[in-house]
Amino acid sequence: MSDKINNIVEWAYKSFVPEERDKSKISKVADKLKNFILSKSKSLNTQIAVEFGGSYAKNTWIKKNSDVDIFVSFDSEKNTKLLEKLVPEKFQTERGTRTYFRGQLAGITVEVIPVVRFNDIAKVENSIDLSILHAAYINSRMNEKLRKDTIILKKFCKANGCYGSETYIHGFSGYSLELLTIKYGGFKELLQAAISWLPGVFVDIESNYPDVSKAIETIGARESPLILVDPTNPKRNVCGSLNIDNFARFVFAIKRFVTSPSKEFFIEKNIIRDIITNSKTHGTKLFRYTTEIKGPRDRFLSKYNKGLFRLIECLKENGIEVYAYKPAYSEKKAELFLETGSTPKTRTKKIYGPNVWLNLENFQNFLKQHKESYIEGELTVYDKKYNIINFNRFIEAKIKEYIGQNSILKN
Repeated sequence: MSDKINNIVEWAYKSFVPEERDKSKISKVADKLKNFILSKSKSLNTQIAVEFGGSYAKNTWIKKNSDVDIFVSFDSEKNTKLLEKLVPEKFQTERGTRTYFRGQLAGITVEVIPVVRFNDIAKVENSIDLSILHAAYINSRMNEKLRKDTIILKKFCKANGCYGSETYIHGFSGYSLELLTIKYGGFKELLQAAISWLPGVFVDIESNYPDVSKAIETIGARESPLILVDPTNPKRNVCGSLNIDNFARFVFAIKRFVTSPSKEFFIEKNIIRDIITNSKTHGTKLFRYTTEIKGPRDRFLSKYNKGLFRLIECLKENGIEVYAYKPAYSEKKAELFLETGSTPKTRTKKIYGPNVWLNLENFQNFLKQHKESYIEGELTVYDKKYNIINFNRFIEAKIKEYIGQNSILKN
């Protein structure tokens, strides 16, 4: 790696790796909540264990971007429902594979997650129960240099829009980036490896499988762009939620950074400002629509993301050029920025049907539905009328239909 990249990495260490005073502040919050939960459990005569997880437990959190995960262990699935009585009243209910709770303490986001204790990993039914193993594994394999490298890798992914394994993001999880840093021996070493990545990367740190084909037989994940075997649970792909878009975004960012090193690759962008500026540069029509998040955040935004996909497909099907679109998520709202280009100038659009060599019976069925069809080369074609008088109003109506709050809550 060049001297310029080395200098940027040193700058990133100083900018994003927490100092002792930062660690002290978050530790006070974490310990206070842990003691609160333990105290409540005693008053309710509930047998639990409380452990820290996530980036806090592994000391791989980004400076000024801290959060705390607390795992509360119960002896049965039934008893996990008691967690509601152990957390502060102001905490918000969230829904994942189980109900968990999210809140803010001293400006720090805290999530309290129920897990069930187990003796046999093969009998664990909910993968979240295995999360308590992650911190112990990472802490056993990391040194101070790797922790610093993990932190700046997370910041790099956040700044380049490929961080977050939630179902509405489909990016890299913090755990996956920690494992990749361990596997390749550091941030710069990972960059050097990822430059040549293609979809289908296979990473098995503990060599649980002789090759990728054997791994796929057990894990599945044949279509995953990156199979990262979980060293604490070899039947799981840590990057199971990573989609091809975010995998490509990661490799693209690395190639750009290595080609033209800059601190900008670690700076999170102002999405709203950039989109508005880009729309003016592109000469596109910009639609901006805000949806208030109601109920469990992860579930709501998962439905929002599916509705957004259907919206984009609907616009394209109606001949509307989708130049660019970007959802921006905050704590209480999702905001869509949609750039559209050209819209149809004709009254009809061509729909291509089967080729003329189709067998007679199926061809006749097609002709019965489309009597006015004609032929172009070997393909049949028919004209479909646009029933849209005002495309701006059509787009606005479809946005509300697919990602409006009422629409999402109804589905």
